[in-house]
Amino acid sequence: MQTIAERYGWKRLTIFFVCAFTVIGVIGWVKISSSNDGPPVCARHFDAMPDTTVGGRNEIVACMDAVDKWCAKNHPEDPVGCSRNVEIDGDARNVGKD
Repeated sequence: MQTIAERYGWKRLTIFFVCAFTVIGVIGWVKISSSNDGPPVCARHFDAMPDTTVGGRNEIVACMDAVDKWCAKNHPEDPVGCSRNVEIDGDARNVGKD
């Protein structure tokens, strides 16, 4: 039974892995750089934020301000409803639904 390296050769195997990692890296970079259209990332972790310390309260207030600004910019028809939905769900999937 042949191994993959014996069948195709080490050079081809190395080229394959380099190309595969390059493609995965490019796809990851594109996804990261194009993910700026949603609500602030802190909204996804809103429930896990500490609320008993002053720093925790400040973090929550800063996140709520960021969500309010995002909603005012992206959903001017109902920024208050948008803010409530994003703070509850952590994303914008229910924004604009009755």
